[in-house]
Amino acid sequence: MKLNHKLIMVSAAALMSVSPLVANTQNSVQAATTTKSSSKTTSKKTTTSTKKTTDSKSNSKSTSSKKAATKTTAKKSTSSKASSNDITLARNAYVYDKNGKRLDKYMGSAKYTTIARGVTVKSNGTTKINGVLYYSLGNNAYIKATNVVGGANASSSSKTTTSTTKKTTSTKKSTTSKTTSTKKSTTSKTTSTKKTSTKKDSDMDAIKAKLIHSAYVYDQNGKRIKKYNGKTKLTKGTTVNTYGTDTINGKDYYQLNAAGTAFVKASNVDSTSSVTITMKKNAYIYDGNGDTEKKTVKKGKKVKATEARYIGTKLYYKIGDDQFVKAANVGKVSSKLDPVNEPDGSATVDDNSSYDTNLNASIVTTIKVAPLYDIKGQADSTRSFGAGQKQQVSELRYIATSANSTPELFYKLSSGRGYLKATDVISSGKTLSPVNTREQALTEVTVATAADKAKLTPSINEANAIKNTDAYKLASSSAKSAYDKAITDATAVNNNASATVAQVNEAIANITSAKAKLDGKKVTVANLSNLTPDEVSAIVKLVASVNNVPESSVQFTNNNTTLAIVTNGYTQALNINDYAQVGTTSNN
Repeated sequence: MKLNHKLIMVSAAALMSVSPLVANTQNSVQAATTTKSSSKTTSKKTTTSTKKTTDSKSNSKSTSSKKAATKTTAKKSTSSKASSNDITLARNAYVYDKNGKRLDKYMGSAKYTTIARGVTVKSNGTTKINGVLYYSLGNNAYIKATNVVGGANASSSSKTTTSTTKKTTSTKKSTTSKTTSTKKSTTSKTTSTKKTSTKKDSDMDAIKAKLIHSAYVYDQNGKRIKKYNGKTKLTKGTTVNTYGTDTINGKDYYQLNAAGTAFVKASNVDSTSSVTITMKKNAYIYDGNGDTEKKTVKKGKKVKATEARYIGTKLYYKIGDDQFVKAANVGKVSSKLDPVNEPDGSATVDDNSSYDTNLNASIVTTIKVAPLYDIKGQADSTRSFGAGQKQQVSELRYIATSANSTPELFYKLSSGRGYLKATDVISSGKTLSPVNTREQALTEVTVATAADKAKLTPSINEANAIKNTDAYKLASSSAKSAYDKAITDATAVNNNASATVAQVNEAIANITSAKAKLDGKKVTVANLSNLTPDEVSAIVKLVASVNNVPESSVQFTNNNTTLAIVTNGYTQALNINDYAQVGTTSNN
């Protein structure tokens, strides 16, 4: 949704100046009333004419009267048809192109890309884009039907009215019984139309989410709704239906109904870091056991995912409370989300989101089902990649399974979660050279001595000092987690009496790599007492990243001198000096 508050205030008058509007709704209603009255008068005259067959003059007048009435009705029917392409906005609406992408400019200006509620515009009819119904405004401009008074069925309702008028005219020459029958048919059709118009179209089934805080409910403009389903607020722990996410006035919200008129702040739903995933095809929603009731998330829909998880041997993204979609049905992922577990049995990894399309990256593509190996050259019996899967890799090395074996080349995954045998893949992008030789690989299979482990000890021992630096404290949560894991894994290797030289070397390399990615630093400002808008924005982004909260939860007060994280009324005061400093940037 991403509604800009200023754009929301676009007035009807402003749009009228650039887009001609038709006659007002009141006139249209009056015309429709006149048409109905004309039909009734004509019907009465037809009945009288049938009864008075002995009077030729009277019969002649009746014929004349019928012709005149028919002409009048035809004219008013045409008038009704002309106004049927006028639509009125039930709420503020964005303007999209033929591919369903929001326009940067409409009618020569960016400010018209949002049409204000209550404005009447001309439409060329309806069309579906990516399964969603839109009204065409002409010149490659469209608005969603759900934002129009009458919704998706306004067009069909207009056509029904026109059709009814024509049928009334054509039955003027028939008997009273036929006229009555026609009226019943018309009434039946009108009732049917009304029933249809009350059904709200949704481009996805509901995703269940649990509130982690009590939450107020807001409308599509970010204004608080006094009561929603009889409640002034939704309590913590409540499970709600959601229909994707939207941004309103720069803040993330979950949509609570298909009509898009009720929302809760995402900060009251998201308890962990999340990514935005875009569906590349229609996807069933599964529970934690891998079962589905065949409810779907539609192609092109964007939803938030809080974790990646294997259910059985397939990879899924968690999108709601005990609700998952298969990774195979997901296209774009806003950032990497590593699985929280390992698969049961031999898994085919359906995850193409874990590689970089940058030409400076090294990519491998599996040419068959390829097992994942550890540093000892042992295949993981529970993990394998399907043919055609792409993965980003960070190094090429020789690995020997024993002192008497023939070392083979393996690619190390950039995620650090294992190795793929070079004979199982084809490489592309940046070419890698082996980091060791065959001879070195043969020496690395021996058990590490105390002298070998002595090289690892300093990296482990400096962890506490590293965690007290800005580089660590102000790094992203994912970078800090990677460093913490490298230290934990290295400690386990150091305490393992049968650990090999290769494992020790790998532990040292993993710590070095993770440490290099700890790039946290304070925002450099000119004056802490007089922050510029750009400086405020940079500090907000840093605080949100470090504390793993939405940017909307970070607030400045007292002329940008007081900083805090505010979530559902709870305020956590922060020290600006922990995130910003005057002058040059420090890494300590």
